[in-house]
Amino acid sequence: MDVSVIIPAKDERGYIGSMLLALEQQTYDGVWETIVVDNASSDRTGDAVRQAFPWVRVVEEPTSGVQRARERGRLAATGEIFAFLDADTIPSERWLEQGVRYFQDPSVVAVTGPYDFYDSGPFLQMGARFVSAYIYPLALRCAQDLLGRGIMAGGNCFIRARALEAIDGFNTAIEFWGDDTDTAVRLAQVGRIVYGRDAKVRTSARRYYREGILKTLWGYTYHAVRISSRALRERKPALNQTPRL
Repeated sequence: MDVSVIIPAKDERGYIGSMLLALEQQTYDGVWETIVVDNASSDRTGDAVRQAFPWVRVVEEPTSGVQRARERGRLAATGEIFAFLDADTIPSERWLEQGVRYFQDPSVVAVTGPYDFYDSGPFLQMGARFVSAYIYPLALRCAQDLLGRGIMAGGNCFIRARALEAIDGFNTAIEFWGDDTDTAVRLAQVGRIVYGRDAKVRTSARRYYREGILKTLWGYTYHAVRISSRALRERKPALNQTPRL
């Protein structure tokens, strides 16, 4: 399967190089491209990528917002599968290979994988590993099997291109909080979202330290529940008959 790796980047010059070096080490033997979406950076992120990584395609999204950047990347991409990473995230060597294999099942429209931190203390490390091993896969199963909904980590996910097209792409009205849940809720209407335990990445914990651990956890949880609950209230009786891809 042809794959497009899409990375939104706003002022990520200090982080994105490590991520792109990790992409160079991928074991996936299919055809794939890498697209960095320079999202109104003030630190010349796009220019730095063009100079150091000429094999990477850089596109511009002048309006700030991660959903706008993802949508710009989607429209520029050519792959059958879109793989999304955050610019401060480092994928394991088999990340692409492990994520793409789930799409051999035609009912699968998206895959989300586990996170670990490379710059946090032991408390966050243990918390991330516990959530990845137990909480996240259980929450995804409950969201789909009991509620007909989905959850997904936007900085480590794979989405079938035609499924994303079927739901009209990303909701650019959402700038950050709740963006991943909104996408997952809509994708769950057209197919299955699965948890790819082996599609591993490590990411930065800087947001947790900058904004506070409890505040950040509350922000992610509150907005995920808010959007899922709203979708459940708005659910129409005909939703179960939505054509699958």
